[in-house]
Parts: sequence; C-alpha cells; structure tokens
Amino acid sequence: MMLVWAARVAALVAVAVACYLTLTPDPTGAGALPDWAGHLIIFAGVGASFAVLRRVSGWRAASLIGLGAAVALVGVGTEVGQAFTPRDPTLRDLAFDLVGGLSALLGVDQVASRLGGQRTG
Repeated sequence: MMLVWAARVAALVAVAVACYLTLTPDPTGAGALPDWAGHLIIFAGVGASFAVLRRVSGWRAASLIGLGAAVALVGVGTEVGQAFTPRDPTLRDLAFDLVGGLSALLGVDQVASRLGGQRTG
C-alpha cells in the first residue's frame, strides 16, 4: 500500500514539475537544453510516473487509454496556460510534450511488464 502512495505522490510531483517548468516565465535551468529536448524530458517524466502508478496500482491495460489522455491533457493544459504568461504556446512544443509523455508511458509500461513478469489487462 505504501508503494501505491509513493507512486501517486511521484505522479503528482511529475505533473507539478511539468507545470512549473512550462508555465513560469524563467524557470531555474531554462536554456540548459534545447527547447525541444526539455519538453521531451519533462513529459517523459510525467508519462513514466503514470506508467509506474498503473503497475503498482494493478490497473488493467485498458487504463493506458485514460492515462494517455491524462498525459495529453497536461500537455495541452500547459500550452494553453502559456497564453496567460510571458511564454509562447506552440503546436511544436505540444507535439514534443505528447511524444515524450506517451512514449515514456508506453515504454515504461512495457519494460515493467517484462521485468515484473506480470500481465495485467
């Protein structure tokens, strides 16, 4: 049960970090990586944390659809939110958010199934 709570907290922290880094005017470390790489990495953290949450919670494989939608919602939400900040919302950034988040969600889920030997779904 403690592992489930840790996964929930990790997922919330990943979303909070993604929001902070994509919505603040000048987050710490901005410019350290190319913009596209930052978006990929930030949202890969969100997707990976959602995959771990699915695995430790024992949710069926069908929940990947909802988790994928949640990753997309966070990506769209941060890009729309940028319209209310000095940042520039772009479809290019959204594309990198989605590629990073959804790839990590599916990739980490597959790796976890192979490592854990469990098949849920």
